[in-house]
Amino acid sequence: MATRLAPETPPYAPFDTEPGFYPEAGLWLYGNARLLGTSLASISRAVGHPHHMPEDLGQIEYETEQAVLEGRIVVTGVHNPAHQRVAIVPLRWGAPRILVFSGGFHHHLGSDLKEEPFRAARLWRYQFDAKTDLVISRRAPDKLPTFAQFNPTVDRLIERITARLVPGILFEPR
Repeated sequence: MATRLAPETPPYAPFDTEPGFYPEAGLWLYGNARLLGTSLASISRAVGHPHHMPEDLGQIEYETEQAVLEGRIVVTGVHNPAHQRVAIVPLRWGAPRILVFSGGFHHHLGSDLKEEPFRAARLWRYQFDAKTDLVISRRAPDKLPTFAQFNPTVDRLIERITARLVPGILFEPR
């Protein structure tokens, strides 16, 4: 009688020590890749057009806080005020987050990959923590970003990651 082997769980590379490329997905990862196997959330109000009224930003912050308090990991960008607002809320609660960049990690996190990606985040955390958070980019670590507040490519990637539609990297919640 043949022995039946249990399906293997894809290994998590040690992305918290240095950026790595996931060829099946065509993405660069740096940080806590295990976050991809948790319950993920994106804030739909934060994607799309980059211009939000103050009351919209308040609602975005509220929805993000609810997701964090439900134990979900927020997936967001950093290229406009709405995305930055989403990225700050998990810091306040000491929760992890997944950030999607339009450029390479060195542009966003500095040459040593330890800077928070925007000024307001540095008020909550002194430096980026690769053991806690995960950053994802389509571009290699040394590539420049697109300098735009509206970035549909980043927004689509946020939605695809949250919906677990990126082949090769996304695993079921544990």
